[in-house]
Amino acid sequence: MVQTHTGKGPATRLAPTPSGFLHAGNAISFLLTHFLASRIGATMVLRIDDLDQERTRPAFVEDIFEGLHWLGIDWQRGPTCASDHFLNFSQSLRLARYNAVVEDLIRHQAVFACTCTRPQTRPMGTGSICIRGCEANELEGVRLSASLRLRVPPACMVRIPTWRGEDRVVDLHAAMGEPVIRQRPGPSVLGRPSYQIASLADDIDMGITHIVRGVDLLPSTACQLHIAGMLGMGGFLGIRFVHHELILDPQGGKLSKSAGSASLKAVRERNEGPEALFLEAERLSASVL
Repeated sequence: MVQTHTGKGPATRLAPTPSGFLHAGNAISFLLTHFLASRIGATMVLRIDDLDQERTRPAFVEDIFEGLHWLGIDWQRGPTCASDHFLNFSQSLRLARYNAVVEDLIRHQAVFACTCTRPQTRPMGTGSICIRGCEANELEGVRLSASLRLRVPPACMVRIPTWRGEDRVVDLHAAMGEPVIRQRPGPSVLGRPSYQIASLADDIDMGITHIVRGVDLLPSTACQLHIAGMLGMGGFLGIRFVHHELILDPQGGKLSKSAGSASLKAVRERNEGPEALFLEAERLSASVL
């Protein structure tokens, strides 16, 4: 089930992945989304991006609700608790919708079947490219046993509309190569559509008009806009984006979800409040909102 947007007003969303316990970077992104929603009077949607079922744990889903309540963030649409999420909102319930988008890309000849193993690809930005000429494969002959990659020509420039009106341009090929949009099927697992497909379909169906993301997701935004443009998904092409700088660990690296001292769970267990996170979010909001 997904609650589709029936109104005409602005809507934004919180879309955490339950692959670990939330950290400060997640909290900052949530707070910036909350600030933006308050400023423009947007409906707030909670969507838990649990497409990667192998990494999803009930404890991680519970942590999302606990973290949002601790931050004092409310939402108007989406699951109310972990059990509600699993019963009614899990992305596993929407695989048919995601696969329909993949089929549209196949009809538009926008994908190719790639049989490469990891050593047979070359890293490109946050993704990779095929180096064995899989573009020449007969799609119908191998599509059920191969990954599906998006055809991205060199110098594929994608314009990203921003909240502040100063559009950004990303070279999708340099940023992501030829992204996999459906994974290779396993011995007992059907090929799963990628995050790019699921997030795109959900944002359209939920009527999202504004998205706040970390700057590390600029390539994903470009990829989703490129796909939306090819398929005529006007609902996504009208979205305005905010990409904020990341909160880094003491070594200057990107924070990762963990149960360690940096997790929001650990902070709550130390009986600390979210005041420092609010101060950091307010600092960032001055430059991006």
